[in-house]
Amino acid sequence: MSRLRWGAVLVLLSVLVGLAGCAGGANAVDNQRAAEANANLGADFLRKEDNENALSRFRRALDYDSSNTTANWGMAVVSDRLGEVEDARHYYEKTINLQPSAAIYNSYAAFLCKEGDVDRAVRYFERAANDERYPGRSDAMANGGLCLHRAGQAQSAEEHYRQALAMDSSQLTALAGMARLKFEQGDFLRARAFNQRADSVAQLNADQLLLGARIELALGDRDAAAAYVERHNAREPSATLSLRQLEQSR
Repeated sequence: MSRLRWGAVLVLLSVLVGLAGCAGGANAVDNQRAAEANANLGADFLRKEDNENALSRFRRALDYDSSNTTANWGMAVVSDRLGEVEDARHYYEKTINLQPSAAIYNSYAAFLCKEGDVDRAVRYFERAANDERYPGRSDAMANGGLCLHRAGQAQSAEEHYRQALAMDSSQLTALAGMARLKFEQGDFLRARAFNQRADSVAQLNADQLLLGARIELALGDRDAAAAYVERHNAREPSATLSLRQLEQSR
């Protein structure tokens, strides 16, 4: 969802070490460099899912420079992870005001979608997707489709999925979304086609493998369905299913 800058920060670590033992040298500190060093350390902790250390570093970065974009964005992400919704919203909006960019729009939109603010989320996804300089354009458009799909807006979801595929014919979220959408609509042949395309792009996750099995059952191909179930069970050994169980759950 969000993509922080996970850059190396070893060159800047000496700045932080100096600060720890020199209370009287604050006037000589380059606050922006210290803020960026702490922010990048926080981003590295965030990538490792060490939320508490990430939070500590981002706060320290903001003590040095309250307008540091990486730290504000990081605070938004870690606050969301910790369930501090209003804090996350505050830091997302602050980040957008500081440095509006397609990547931040995409990240904020994912947060808004999770919180049920679908219309606003889709607007931000679209803003990200419409930035031709953004390498994640198709991802943002597909994310908009997924948000709409989960909200039960099938027609708009399909439009966004198809736009994403026009940008990138191998966009996995859009392919998997179209497979599920067509399955829900009873268009099993098209569902199969989209699922097979998704399968050719990347390894399907457990839910996508079960969807493949259900599509094949709907088309009467029990052998193909069994193959998907076998792949699912290999991927999720703690949640194994039999073909008969899957048939009974339809």
